[in-house]
Amino acid sequence: MRQKAARFGVTLAMAGTLAAGVLAAATPASATATGWVPYQGYRTLQNCVSAGTAKLIMSGYKEYDCRWDSPYYMLWLRK
Repeated sequence: MRQKAARFGVTLAMAGTLAAGVLAAATPASATATGWVPYQGYRTLQNCVSAGTAKLIMSGYKEYDCRWDSPYYMLWLRK
């Protein structure tokens, strides 16, 4: 049973790393070419999501994305 739990933990860690790699794969140059604009960096993902939601409501943006850009999460916006 412990081996299954350990394997599951490793699988989750690998999936998280892969998901983070996919999000980070888009370079800023390609992101800006598709209409994404960097706005501001945040220490936590929760703060980034809250700010992105507020920008959708108050500033008329249609989409937001929080991407890890070490050492913070960068909020990207698109009209």
